[in-house]
Amino acid sequence: MWLRNLVINLGAIAVFAGIALSLQFPRLNQRLNGQTLEDTRKAVRDEESRLRLILQLPSRGLGFNNMIADFAFLQFLQYFGDDTARVQFKTGYGLSPLYFENIIERDPRFISSYIYLSSSVSIFAGVPRAANDIYSKGLRSLNPFIQPSAYSVWRYKATDQLLFLGDGKGARESYLKAAEWADIARESGKKLIDDPKLVADLSRQSATWLEEDRDLKNAQIGAWSLVLQNASDKKTVEIVSQEVDKLGMKVELQNNVLVIVPKKK
Repeated sequence: MWLRNLVINLGAIAVFAGIALSLQFPRLNQRLNGQTLEDTRKAVRDEESRLRLILQLPSRGLGFNNMIADFAFLQFLQYFGDDTARVQFKTGYGLSPLYFENIIERDPRFISSYIYLSSSVSIFAGVPRAANDIYSKGLRSLNPFIQPSAYSVWRYKATDQLLFLGDGKGARESYLKAAEWADIARESGKKLIDDPKLVADLSRQSATWLEEDRDLKNAQIGAWSLVLQNASDKKTVEIVSQEVDKLGMKVELQNNVLVIVPKKK
């Protein structure tokens, strides 16, 4: 049995090492030979294929789920920080959801990764529904008694529900869960970055505000305006156009700047 496990583990390490090397060599070549638009587009296609391949690995990750999550997160940081590829060559941030599907699937207790999920998937990639699905999946594996700071994930989810999706009822439920988990964190006595009591109070205030049927249209327009400001590719602009169209707005070019304006009646 130990020999079989050893073979499986060595095989898994070989697979991950091979993927890692295949990711690093193109970047090394780009540094040596200069980054081009064609190379960048190919790298994005190859990266998407690799991320989808990793998603197909067994759910238990052959005992290496934490390593897979860490690997995916490090690759995400390289991807997200490559301004030349994302902005100058206008390839955008469309792979962000795939990175976090891998990260949260393998290590949902990686609490600090959720803040990157919130910004990169909802704001830069413009797909808050995908972010919402990933939050929901991760939260099923979180326990406030074991991960005291997990209340932050409920707050990230509530923010996206409120600002992007206009889901007041869903946001209210998420804020209430955030308050409940923050109370548990406070009782644990563990030292956290945030003040759990303050988080609980603010979350309940937000939930109380949402008890009434609020018009969230202006909040949504503001959120999608933020996405538009950070949009670096055509696909993201199209997503914003589709979303604001539901709000009676449209994307228009004014003085070489894309802005959201009301539709003409």
